[in-house]
Amino acid sequence: MEWNFDPILYDFGWLQLRWYGVAFCIGLLLGSSELQRALARRGLPTKHAGNLTIWLIVGLIVCAHLVHLVFYEPQVFVNGNWKRIYQIGHGLSSHGGGIGCLLVAYFFTKWHKASFYKYVDSILAGTVYVIPAVRIGNFLNSEIYGRVTDVPWAVIFTRYKPGELRHPSQLYEAAIGLGLLALTLYLEHKKRHRLRDGALFYLILTLYFTTRFMIEWVKEYQILDPSFPFTMGQLLSVPFILWLGYMTLFSKNHSILKPRDPEPALADRTAINEEQESDDDGDDRAEDGGEDGDSEDQDDDDSDSEVKSEDDSADDSADDSADDSADDSPDESEDESEDEPEDRSSDKKRRQKGRK
Repeated sequence: MEWNFDPILYDFGWLQLRWYGVAFCIGLLLGSSELQRALARRGLPTKHAGNLTIWLIVGLIVCAHLVHLVFYEPQVFVNGNWKRIYQIGHGLSSHGGGIGCLLVAYFFTKWHKASFYKYVDSILAGTVYVIPAVRIGNFLNSEIYGRVTDVPWAVIFTRYKPGELRHPSQLYEAAIGLGLLALTLYLEHKKRHRLRDGALFYLILTLYFTTRFMIEWVKEYQILDPSFPFTMGQLLSVPFILWLGYMTLFSKNHSILKPRDPEPALADRTAINEEQESDDDGDDRAEDGGEDGDSEDQDDDDSDSEVKSEDDSADDSADDSADDSADDSPDESEDESEDEPEDRSSDKKRRQKGRK
């Protein structure tokens, strides 16, 4: 098959709208929508989807471009062609894009003090849409094509390598991307509750970089000499495969082989609820005991108050009696003193009469 597709959708003169950009934007829009739904499924704030999408795009493009320059165009730094650094739209590395997304997720979760693995699982569910979209864009651009071959489905990329039958490696990777997308959606919607946090992230990326390593056997050399047994893409994929593969299979907290701890069985949940209820009853009894103790103390206080009142009343009565006695004594003394002169005068009168 001969492929001579025009990669420019429309030329504004000062700006060219390319099919690659359209495919990339479609992947981003679909991924952003899925990211919001993935956050909601995990109980995370959906309002973060907008900010995350923006920062992920920035991190993906900037890091993808810088990694491409470092490993695929190192002469830019040797020759001092600094203008090439700012031509971000030309030359993107998928390895660098992955690193950029990881950095954004790390700093975003640190800033919001949130679970890193819950967010990277959600981000993975969205960014996986971009993989097939980008590879379709590569095919529309007639770039990153495969090596010369004689397979029946070989393609002649007329715009860049006319007359040479080559592997349509872009379509291979697009097909793999669609397969990863289908697997991600299946695990996300059907098996998410059985997977540990981070397991989806590690599994899908392990599969991506492993298949990427395999596809590189039919892709054209971009920088290394063809006599070298590996391509630059394979060399960059090896560290990812080792790290991601180890975490996928052997990680204590994120392995795909260790399902999430199941919810307690019905009997266990019943026992737990009964234990909680008994604890609550004990607390209630303790509170009631405290209230009874308080009421008894209050009764004792009331009794003490009554006794004290009676004592006070007795003291008051004694005082009143003493006062009354004190008041009565002077009166009796006065009466006795008044009666004595009267008796003397009567005796004196009787003696005078006797003399007469």
